[in-house]
Amino acid sequence: MFLRKKKAQSTAEYAILLGLVVAVAAGILQLTLKSGVRAKQQQGLNFLMNAGDTELNKYTGDKMDLYTQEYSDTTVYGGDQYKSETVQDKGGVVRSFQKQTTATTSVTIESINATK
Repeated sequence: MFLRKKKAQSTAEYAILLGLVVAVAAGILQLTLKSGVRAKQQQGLNFLMNAGDTELNKYTGDKMDLYTQEYSDTTVYGGDQYKSETVQDKGGVVRSFQKQTTATTSVTIESINATK
């Protein structure tokens, strides 16, 4: 009877040891995978950020200046389109709402200074 208990204890120890080895291996693989994905993401971002520089440099020899211009026109409709409401709920909670109707037109222009 003593030998059986010793064998069962040994089997349990092997099972625990195997579980720990699998957990450590999974953790190491997870860290490796995450760092690989992060490096590939950074590589893709660098590729996209530098895309077109080689073609532009063929004609100018250096980086071109990029200028951005933005224009927006917002119209606020008054009269019946603007409403202010106050509602009191049970327990004395007061909620206030302001509703208005607007329309916005926006234009963005990006230009490249290609002169040396």
